[in-house]
Amino acid sequence: MKKALLKALKIILPLGLGAFLIYFSLSQFSDSQISEIQSFLVDADYSWVILGVALAFLSHISRAWRWNYMLKAIGHKPAFMTNVLAIGAGYAMNLIIPRSGEVARAVIVNRIDSVPVDKAIGTIIAERVLDFIILLIITAVALLISGDVIIDFFLEHLNTAFAKADSSTLVIYILIALIGIILLVLLLWYFKPFKKIKSFLAGLKDGFQTIWTMEQKWLYLAHTLFIWSMYLLMFYVSVFALPETALMPVSGILSAFVAGSFAVAFTNGGFGAYPYFIAQVLLLFGITETLGTSLGWILWTSQTALVLVYGLVSFIMLSIKNSLSAK
Repeated sequence: MKKALLKALKIILPLGLGAFLIYFSLSQFSDSQISEIQSFLVDADYSWVILGVALAFLSHISRAWRWNYMLKAIGHKPAFMTNVLAIGAGYAMNLIIPRSGEVARAVIVNRIDSVPVDKAIGTIIAERVLDFIILLIITAVALLISGDVIIDFFLEHLNTAFAKADSSTLVIYILIALIGIILLVLLLWYFKPFKKIKSFLAGLKDGFQTIWTMEQKWLYLAHTLFIWSMYLLMFYVSVFALPETALMPVSGILSAFVAGSFAVAFTNGGFGAYPYFIAQVLLLFGITETLGTSLGWILWTSQTALVLVYGLVSFIMLSIKNSLSAK
């Protein structure tokens, strides 16, 4: 019962957060602003969006290729097409249940090419570690080239918050925060979540060490750079779909890319959060909220459509492959 409830919450909570962000975002707009967003969406040059989708698909193909370097390092080498289909199915699963795609990938290569599930998951965790490091590097670059825009934004809001609170209120808030942190640490330490976190961190460490010690690590790293280059190019060319965002500074594009990437982690495939986060970040760079929201929805819709089509084709081909193997 408890496990079933947790599984349900993993699906319901991200979807609920996404739905809330969509409602919250749209509720802030007047009827004229809603019409403006619709106009942006209708008048967009979707040839740039199609190019962005093609670049994103190349990143998925490269990811399938890259995966075999890691699998080969642990003594297995599935067919390249198996990897392509497993990744397509995994991305589609992630839209329904966050992080379920990783397990789906491992199960598929296990059933088709007999790769042990635990080892396959280990390689996937390893690639997630490296991808997360690359995202952190891009985040750092975005912060550096954004100059004072983002820093001034946070300082302004912090100064406003502190100006509204007297010293005694601030002391109470700080004490409450410290007590909350201490209690959280104690709970994690004495109960299972802490052990799971320790185990997860150990797995991340082992996975990263495997990348660095395997025979074809430079090819693996080259594919990693290619994958993220395609992600960035996908985002960059899609900006030209709207003439009003075509002249956006590189700092704004990178900052919006980072916001969108992190938004995907909060909801199923960025549902609701992706357009909202991008719009809020672009506000800092002089892009109106209606324009930023429009760009966010164009980006999210195109990439989600790619995942759905890619995933559907992958499931169909896997089904055919299984039927032929059973005969």
